[in-house]
Amino acid sequence: MAGHTTVETGVATSRGISVGNVFGRSANVIKANPLATLGTSFALIALPQLLLAQIGLGAAVFQNVREGLYALAGLYGIIVGLLWLIASGALVQATIAHDQGRPANPREMLQVGVARCLPLLAVYLLLLLGVWAGTIFLVVPGIMLAVMWSVSLPAIVAERPGVFGAFGRSRALTKGARWHVFGILLLACVIYLLASVVIGVASVAGYGSLGALTGSGQLRMPMPAQPSFVVQLLQSIVTTVMLTWFTTVGASLFIELRDWKEGPDADRLADIFA
Repeated sequence: MAGHTTVETGVATSRGISVGNVFGRSANVIKANPLATLGTSFALIALPQLLLAQIGLGAAVFQNVREGLYALAGLYGIIVGLLWLIASGALVQATIAHDQGRPANPREMLQVGVARCLPLLAVYLLLLLGVWAGTIFLVVPGIMLAVMWSVSLPAIVAERPGVFGAFGRSRALTKGARWHVFGILLLACVIYLLASVVIGVASVAGYGSLGALTGSGQLRMPMPAQPSFVVQLLQSIVTTVMLTWFTTVGASLFIELRDWKEGPDADRLADIFA
């Protein structure tokens, strides 16, 4: 085939993997499906934590941890973690739907997210364990494993190859493009971390401003126990946007790698979600 070179896993197109392609695809997924993507993330990740904070559960969890009581914190973490996994699977499905040229369906997204929640958990835990073990050996092996397995999470949702098959699929897709994958992931992580810092600073600023207002300029007035609801809501909205973008970047990277290796095929997964 003209303009293509043969590789181990199939056919690699001459068009390389680039930051622009991956980030552009991610932005297009969100732009084409703002309610399905941002709405799902907000409903599953930000809103529950925002509501729990309003009833004081967040403060109760912190107090329990400080006192050495971890049961409540563990339950809280499990619930938040499962909701995050469901949202991640849903966002991968939205990215797949966009690649197939159809709008993301929130119901379909949630169905896929719930159905793939436990496999996602298994892949995520094994990924963390493998990268952690590799990092012990002078860091570099951990980075190599992280890059090699970087699209195993989208793979378990998109193609359902099984938990261990997802790692093999990711290893095959990233082969020959791992420096590019490393650069894309590094840039995405830096952007995400910088945004997190900005969110944190803005939250502290809002927290302090509220304290100054309620203290009528008296510095001796105690700070409120937590930022106002408005500050928390704004923080949740920005966090939702960043988490949605970061997750769709991972899904977009998977699709870009698959198209690069095997050529674009919008109907490849149609039967899976029929």
